[in-house]
Amino acid sequence: MRVEPKESTKTRQIAEIGVVAALYAVMVYLLAPISFAILQFRVAEAVKSLVIFRKHTIWAMAIGVGAANLISPYAGVWELAWMPLMNLAGGYLAWFIGNKTNAYAGAAVFAVWIALAVAAMLFAAAHLPFWPAFGSILVPELLLVTGGVPLMRWISEKAGF
Repeated sequence: MRVEPKESTKTRQIAEIGVVAALYAVMVYLLAPISFAILQFRVAEAVKSLVIFRKHTIWAMAIGVGAANLISPYAGVWELAWMPLMNLAGGYLAWFIGNKTNAYAGAAVFAVWIALAVAAMLFAAAHLPFWPAFGSILVPELLLVTGGVPLMRWISEKAGF
């Protein structure tokens, strides 16, 4: 096994952050009609479980969400600041829990965290009822983020870092 210098590893991680953030944003852009619908279904959320296996990609989720939300019909402080910050916090929680228990628990925590954050945003910005908004976001989040675990585990293993 080849050992890379520390600088090379850091450079690879930064490049990986850029690629993963771009992947997330492009998936949202390509599927914009369902990514920004009232009943939001962001297929890109499946990528989020990667943070459990590759801690540095937590930043990719925040950057990717911020970039994707630039085209949101609701873009503003909530979409461009609140949601990237919530992805940072949720990503760290997912990584921590996913590595202390199992990947699916970490992914589920990330999904619940994001559903809570989106529901809070919708409640504050659009005056939608919190619990119905939470429920409508939670179901697709759980399906996508936990459903992404096997693929993100495989990608992480194949990446060879």
